[in-house]
Amino acid sequence: MTPKLRAAVLTFIAVLLWGGAPIGTRYIVGDNHLGLAAIPFVGLRYALCLPVFVALMLWGRVWAWSRADWGMAVLCALVGVTGYNLPNAIGTRTVSAGMIGLLNGAEPLMIVLLASLQRRRVPGGWTILAGVTGLAGIILLARGAGPALGDPKGIALVLFAALSWSGYCVIVPPLLRRKGAIMATAVTMSLGTLPMIAAGASGMPAVASALNLPDWEIVAALSSTAILAILCWNAGSAGLGAEQAGWFLYLLPVVSVAGGAIFLKEPVTAVEIFGGALIMASVSISQKWGKPS
Repeated sequence: MTPKLRAAVLTFIAVLLWGGAPIGTRYIVGDNHLGLAAIPFVGLRYALCLPVFVALMLWGRVWAWSRADWGMAVLCALVGVTGYNLPNAIGTRTVSAGMIGLLNGAEPLMIVLLASLQRRRVPGGWTILAGVTGLAGIILLARGAGPALGDPKGIALVLFAALSWSGYCVIVPPLLRRKGAIMATAVTMSLGTLPMIAAGASGMPAVASALNLPDWEIVAALSSTAILAILCWNAGSAGLGAEQAGWFLYLLPVVSVAGGAIFLKEPVTAVEIFGGALIMASVSISQKWGKPS
């Protein structure tokens, strides 16, 4: 297997795992499912992951990193780990898993736009067209969402989380290349988990006591997914680059919409399909023709 193909396979695995994560999270915190507190839940979920990442940090002797590398790791952690997971979990209380997948489908376009800003280059005409098309799709989703799909506040939080993750994808590759995917993942995940644990600490005992054995199995699966997915993504992104890896995020809506309909009995409406189609069209335009000028 060539390095590029291996990176592509790892990225594909990461996206499949992430596509399923909103289904489990929605079941735990959704207002029409278990309805447990979102912030304590996400703190508990990542607290279960923390020992793995701390063990990796000790194994990799990360204390020898330079101050600049630690500074970049802190930034990546706050943007991509804390900045994604907290607002996404809160938004998931009132937004369906399928809708979350469709909104996350805008991430490749966000990555292209943020990469253009990072390079200090004005986006080309095709990228601007892609942005307008994607914005139209998001507005349609927000205005057409009924109670079963999501409210405007929840949709805004999910979009903010998607933007945070897109920013992480743009800024993390240099750290991945210098320190390797495993060590960079261990450090950024550990640093990003600490604020989530602090934010949810007071409510974590209540959430833990409210979970039965099948619920704990879902939480364990979500925690395992968080570990495996981020390792696969960072390894794949290091090999492909942020924009090429972003192409694979096309799959998020497919997995989330299908899983939400099958496992959570969520409706799939015409508005949702059309709004999601506009977002996917915007992503397709940006990837095929929307190169920075």
